[in-house]
Amino acid sequence: MTAVTTPEADPDQPGPATPEFGSDRPGPAMPQPGPERTVPEQVTPGQAGPTVPEQAGRAGAGPTLPGQTTAGPARPQQAGQAVSGTTGTVGPSGPEEADPGADGFSQVGGTGDIHAPATHQESPAAPPPGGAVPPSPVVPPVRSGTGAPAELFFEDLTPGRTFGLGVVRVDGDEMVAFARRFDPQWYHVDPEQAAASHHGGLIASGFYTVSLFMRAYVDHVLARAAADASPGLEELRWLAPVRAGDRLAVRLDVVGSRPSTARPGLGTVSLTGTMFRLGPDDRPDREVLRTRFRGWFTLRPTHP
Repeated sequence: MTAVTTPEADPDQPGPATPEFGSDRPGPAMPQPGPERTVPEQVTPGQAGPTVPEQAGRAGAGPTLPGQTTAGPARPQQAGQAVSGTTGTVGPSGPEEADPGADGFSQVGGTGDIHAPATHQESPAAPPPGGAVPPSPVVPPVRSGTGAPAELFFEDLTPGRTFGLGVVRVDGDEMVAFARRFDPQWYHVDPEQAAASHHGGLIASGFYTVSLFMRAYVDHVLARAAADASPGLEELRWLAPVRAGDRLAVRLDVVGSRPSTARPGLGTVSLTGTMFRLGPDDRPDREVLRTRFRGWFTLRPTHP
């Protein structure tokens, strides 16, 4: 490899002229600051003044130009709502030219005012031909459990109220047919085995007996009441056997009521149903069924 020799600078020979600052040799001329002069700021008409940082929701406080008003004290502003200042309605400052925003407001430069679009007002509907008054809308009546117009509402089912649901005679053929379809146990459907047992003959299925109660409840109460549905059965007890030919007196007692928290517009009513076998003198001989349940009933409508 060939070495490259760089001639060393001779300290006795002058080198390239290098301006020296701070020495007694004159260097390049530097501009000297003159006396401070204040030049009034010139603003060209139609040109925006100095930019002043703004905060969201208030106008910037720039110098006042001829023909320009000064915004009042800033107040918190909500979207779509103007803030009233000392000189009128002031909103967020925008560009110089009118710029309709996404919310339909136009911002006008130079004044800081926000002009809302004209509110559309609907004209009153023209009267029908001949000056006839249109009929009021018909409100459909509240229906009972069987679809007829209701006459009993939640407010009518007060605790302590009792409904007599009539007397039901047990039909032997229907009793056995029900058991053969839904509860075919031998003491419900086999006369010989039932007679040879401690039952002494056929007895009704308990669900047949409660079905008799349900029919009496529908005929005497639900056919008149604004009934909706039942949220549940709480108690069902068969207290004595029921046989063909028995006459059963049916009764319903209201034991509690309160507005429903699960179904607005309805009230919950607590009910107790009982059935008594009548003796030859038509007096209750034995209680054969007891049930406790709840029902929903519509509150009485209020008309303005």
